[in-house]
Amino acid sequence: MKKWNIGWGTISKCNMNCQFCYSKHRRKDSEDLSYSDWVRFIDENYPRIHTINYGTGENTLDRNWFKLVMYIRRQYPQIRQALTTNGYLSVAVKDPECMAVFATCIDEVDVSLDFCDEQLHNEFRGQSKAYGWAIDTLALCQKHNKPTTIVFLGSEKNVNEDNIDGLFQIAKNYGAILRMNMYRPTEGMNHLSKQFIIKYDTLLHALNYIADKYQILAMNDALFSTFLTGNTSADPSGEQSIRVLADGSITPSTYLIDENYIVANIKDHNVLERLEREDSLTRIIERTIPEECRECVYRETCAGGVYDRRYLWYHTLNKKDPYCPGIFKEKAKASIRIAKGKFSSVHDGYLPTIFFCPGGVDNAQV
Repeated sequence: MKKWNIGWGTISKCNMNCQFCYSKHRRKDSEDLSYSDWVRFIDENYPRIHTINYGTGENTLDRNWFKLVMYIRRQYPQIRQALTTNGYLSVAVKDPECMAVFATCIDEVDVSLDFCDEQLHNEFRGQSKAYGWAIDTLALCQKHNKPTTIVFLGSEKNVNEDNIDGLFQIAKNYGAILRMNMYRPTEGMNHLSKQFIIKYDTLLHALNYIADKYQILAMNDALFSTFLTGNTSADPSGEQSIRVLADGSITPSTYLIDENYIVANIKDHNVLERLEREDSLTRIIERTIPEECRECVYRETCAGGVYDRRYLWYHTLNKKDPYCPGIFKEKAKASIRIAKGKFSSVHDGYLPTIFFCPGGVDNAQV
């Protein structure tokens, strides 16, 4: 029986207006499911659920979300539950009942923070309180000994040495690790998205800078893991993990959220058993190695790169990853070392992402 790592945005509501939002167009007209729909899905499918990370939208805006988290912890305590929040958690838990749920039921917290500078982060997020909420949530998690990650966008606007150093200092202050999600153009390669797409040289400089000054804990990215570390990291999208949207739609990836990527809905009876039995996700996620990778020595390990980047850049898996070093006339070389030691995160093996540590592996959640 397959055990899934589920990313779930229970509601479409959000209290920010992020310039780079990857889900805004999908959430705009969403018909969100009810609490009873959520519970029915869990009751029918709990044996096949390993972890749940609640993200997309801001789940803490809905008291029913806290109710759901408590229900799952009482009925199915083996399911690990984590939250990705823009920081509003620190406001929501001023309610004693919500605080009790946070303290007893949430196993891990991701706090979104893209800039170490308050004004820049607030402007980036379209919310004058964004930075303060994020810092307050980091302090809250530290107080309650919750394993915590600062998750930041990897974009051309914020991945520079000064901002990296600032974010790592904040992480060190609050006993957190860091995670970078590279920007994806989910609304197409338009003028707006192009300003956020991180350039190849910018990204490589940032990763090498972090590797030299700090530590890299894990690189869950088929392409970058292969040619920067010499290790193979298969893309977990649709294989180990799925995404559930606020209307119940199931897709194979956090960023593949348009109609053509939907394979089912959590309202469907015993949906996770059916996904496995019918192998429904293979119509979208399959090991397609592009013909242009035929002569590459990393053909079998990189296997063309990350699924969602290939779809979002080219609308097909028959093209190789847009960050392939061959495109930029560079030879791949294993120049980065992954820190030894163990750490645990629901996002490790859940989606293509990269983890960092500000001050040694002792900061990592073990």
